[in-house]
Amino acid sequence: MKIIGKIGKGKKEVEEKDVIKPILLKEVARKADIAEGERAVEDILRCIYRNQPISTKKIGQYVKLPLPIVAKVRTLLERAKILDREEKGAVLTEIGKEFVEKELKLKMKHDLTCPLCNGKGIVLDEMFEEILKKQKEYAKKRPIANTTIDQSYATPETAIYRAALMAQRGDLEGKRVLFVGDDDLTSIPTALTNLCEEVVVVDIDERLLKLIDDVSKKENLNIKTIKHDLRNPLPEKLKNKFDVIFTDPPYTLNGMKLFLSRGIEGLGDEGVAYLAFSHKPIDEWIEVQKTLSEMGFVIYELIPGFNLYEGSEIIGNTTFLARLIGKNLKPIIGDTEKIYTGEVKPTLRYYKCLKCGKIHEVGDKIKRVEDLICECGGQKFSMVKRKKIKN
Repeated sequence: MKIIGKIGKGKKEVEEKDVIKPILLKEVARKADIAEGERAVEDILRCIYRNQPISTKKIGQYVKLPLPIVAKVRTLLERAKILDREEKGAVLTEIGKEFVEKELKLKMKHDLTCPLCNGKGIVLDEMFEEILKKQKEYAKKRPIANTTIDQSYATPETAIYRAALMAQRGDLEGKRVLFVGDDDLTSIPTALTNLCEEVVVVDIDERLLKLIDDVSKKENLNIKTIKHDLRNPLPEKLKNKFDVIFTDPPYTLNGMKLFLSRGIEGLGDEGVAYLAFSHKPIDEWIEVQKTLSEMGFVIYELIPGFNLYEGSEIIGNTTFLARLIGKNLKPIIGDTEKIYTGEVKPTLRYYKCLKCGKIHEVGDKIKRVEDLICECGGQKFSMVKRKKIKN
């Protein structure tokens, strides 16, 4: 078997002995700069083998990797003649099929994810389907996401599935529930179940709190909202009062520590926490796990890809949802000055105006693409490149 193609600069002919698993996977992982290494490349190939043709977005959601990384890997594998590009997505070439079956030993050509629940483990009943109809309308009224504070809105369906999962696990009936931040409006379907003793939302964004207040009044839900900067301790009236907390914090270790610590102040010595968080490379995930253990939490359940987001291609539009059970809880607060992604990993992003083609830099003088307007009047852009800012 010969593979005629290239990985990186220049064409070269690669003999069969060269295109063995360790060399190809390591080379692609290195050139794509994947923290997860060759295992991630193998996961991408397995995903395509089982689901081809499949789009880059779907691959990202499946393997829990950022779309730019998946796109880079896909391009490198196309150059190596392992993949081909069809209208409906990526497919394996004959060479690629031979490679994954001989070198990776892949045999299972279909996916076993439940078609009813799509891997979430629950199916909505009539009550939650009705709540979903309302949630879709209320979600349309959300203000423009403020990406400088890591706002990224979950889909209405995600908010419903969150509430349904909490109900299924017995964490709503007769419980006092605290939302430590709620830009996804998950408090609304939670309250609409009429199962909770109390629902309270703490958030810094007055726009979202007003929307929740308006919906609460309209639906007679009695959701309590409190504007609060979580860099400061919870108000005394909220401490040691709740049975369950829910948080979708900034996707940094310090952000997770801070939001969960404020939740612990609300729980007191013990309780249940729901944590929505981004899929991390193994080294970062180990730190997350250590932190949770030090706080007194055990990861009782973790559902990969549970949360889907609107327009968050950089995280593959998906994060996991973990159900944590805690005892002898203690807050662990890190650096509260750097809790958002842009503060911890400053990045310049370059966007192409879809009207005139001009390239604009975002991340320095202009902080958000939402604030970007081209000189030609264009307001629609496509990200073409990212560059990390060295400290």
